[in-house]
Amino acid sequence: MDEHPIEQFDPLLRNMLAWDLVQQVGDGRWDLRPDVAERLTALARYTKRSEPSEVVYFGHLCAGCKSNGLTRLRDGMYLCDECRRAADVSSVATLLPEPERQKPRRFRSRKMAS
Repeated sequence: MDEHPIEQFDPLLRNMLAWDLVQQVGDGRWDLRPDVAERLTALARYTKRSEPSEVVYFGHLCAGCKSNGLTRLRDGMYLCDECRRAADVSSVATLLPEPERQKPRRFRSRKMAS
């Protein structure tokens, strides 16, 4: 976080205040509400930590599932973590070869002996 100016996080910080996700304690510090801290702990288990400078967005609809929540910008689309993982899986999936196209058979009617 040292390489990013704190002003870059103003929209996120404003949202935290507007949604009452933080509380100012007696000595002037800010603490997360207990239920928010619990949820953050749960989300941290599923968040990839290999790209610490990757920006997350709040308030954007996921281009895949249309959910409104935490998204990340990828290839010009806002995607939630679940849709990003699905896109990762589909990008490495092996395409099956197309079935061989056969020439259409001509149907010959057989006259049945009566």
